[in-house]
Amino acid sequence: MKGRIPSERQAQIVVWLQEEKTLTIKQLAERFSVSAMTIHRDLDKLERGGEVMKVHGGVTLRSANDLVFASVGQRTAVCAFCGGNIMTRTAFTVVKENGDKLRACCPHCGILLLQQVGDVGSALTPDFLHGRRVNVFQAYFVVGSEVRACCLPSVLCFATAEDAGKFQRGFGGEVLDYDQTAERLKAAHHHGR
Repeated sequence: MKGRIPSERQAQIVVWLQEEKTLTIKQLAERFSVSAMTIHRDLDKLERGGEVMKVHGGVTLRSANDLVFASVGQRTAVCAFCGGNIMTRTAFTVVKENGDKLRACCPHCGILLLQQVGDVGSALTPDFLHGRRVNVFQAYFVVGSEVRACCLPSVLCFATAEDAGKFQRGFGGEVLDYDQTAERLKAAHHHGR
């Protein structure tokens, strides 16, 4: 596959995604015998065109439902937990094993929703700094910072503990992993009833 021009690579990426649904940056770089940066540039162009969605370490095809969420700042749907508006910057998606998708307005509601839903296949939400979707079970969260993106207490997602720590030093709050965040929110909601 080496030597293809960018538009040919991009077209081939879409074909492979139609067959395989998701691919990693590493897989694509190896298949084309190009650098990871070359793949990132190809994916950035495809993402701007609305064809794909970059996720942490890889890429997936955009579904018709995802396209609805592409309008930053506009009302797109309501949260399955609190009924609030869902914005792209904080949208939380739970995919059940049967393929059904549930959406929440932010990690706060998304994590509480996960505690009520069975048969979860995956859960993704954007990294607050970089905007790339990350697996919430491997993410870090800043809980209770001065930055209120949606619900209270504010829960913001970060792909790395380092980024979460830097944010926390500037805006307060506490850095927690997924399990710690889930316990904190569960206790807060149970206490509030």
